[in-house]
Amino acid sequence: MLNRIQRYIFMQCVTSLALVITIFVVTILLVDVVEQLRTVGGDVDLSPMQAVQLSAMKLPGLIEETLPFAILVAAMMAFSRLNKRSELSVIRATGMSAWQFLQPLIVMSVLLGLFAVGVLNPLGSRLSNQFEETRNAILMSGGVQPDSSRTDVWLRQGDGNTQIVIHAESVDSTGQVFENVKLLEEGRVFVDGRPTQRFNFVRRIDAERARIIDGFWQIENIVENIPGSPPERLPSLAIPTDLDPDTLLDRFVSPSTIGFWRLPGFIQQTGKAGLDTSRFRVRFFSLTAIPVFYTSMALIGAIVCLRLSRLGGTSQLVAIGALSAMGVFFIMQFSSSLGATGALPPVIAAWSPALFALFASLTVIAYREDG
Repeated sequence: MLNRIQRYIFMQCVTSLALVITIFVVTILLVDVVEQLRTVGGDVDLSPMQAVQLSAMKLPGLIEETLPFAILVAAMMAFSRLNKRSELSVIRATGMSAWQFLQPLIVMSVLLGLFAVGVLNPLGSRLSNQFEETRNAILMSGGVQPDSSRTDVWLRQGDGNTQIVIHAESVDSTGQVFENVKLLEEGRVFVDGRPTQRFNFVRRIDAERARIIDGFWQIENIVENIPGSPPERLPSLAIPTDLDPDTLLDRFVSPSTIGFWRLPGFIQQTGKAGLDTSRFRVRFFSLTAIPVFYTSMALIGAIVCLRLSRLGGTSQLVAIGALSAMGVFFIMQFSSSLGATGALPPVIAAWSPALFALFASLTVIAYREDG
């Protein structure tokens, strides 16, 4: 439980954070509304209210991206204000150490990180998809056909004994109708009833169209080629599948558009289909590291403002803190890229920059406060 002084510091941090987020939100809305009027409004007659509606759908995702810097600026504002009013000196005189009066900032950062992971990220992902649907509907109502199809699609599905590689020239916006489809099926080789690591070609299917309906590929106007047999034409064929339209759509977009609560199931299903899940696993572990990352950003912002203002040099320290925070952010992005390509294990790529920044901040505090 926080004591009275710590509650006071906590409220100072929350007030500063609310002010910074308000400024960020207003700025983001103004810029994005103008952008929607320029892009969408350039093709159709877009009213200002519709532009605001579109921008509001993108707002949670944009807030999530800027929240680390909002925490950094809020920590600088709160502790700079406490320092200039000599309140930090009085707090130290009561016998409270830096470890104690920084606890409210740490608590706020952890709570905000949990909120960002559990609420803000899923909300932003859902509203981002709704933004695309609303934007396409507005364009279509104005006579503009949005490009909602996907071309040159490759998929893979299967289990322990069967693997099917699927190629389609295009798929519609629902993720259900595939045009000009080719399916290559392979089966595991068994020797004396025991499975081996080898697979043999089973058949090839060329189809005009394929749909995913109720857990099956419903294939139309097909030509089936089986080794040792002449090609056979069939009007239709059904093949079981564990893929669904939502999952297929998710595979065509960035991992950042998949909410935190959906990522584990999506990773599991994608792995069963034999596809690489590295970038999705990196995204999942990066989200779990957000509370640690937010805490490190908050501590960096507080550290540069703990020096007594009468000693001078505060502006230089603030600049160093801002550059350090930006360096941590870009290192996290670079590390995530390495993890997505398989150069680093996903959990290491996601957690190591955040942990390094946290321990470095704690080391600086220990050196400055405890000698």
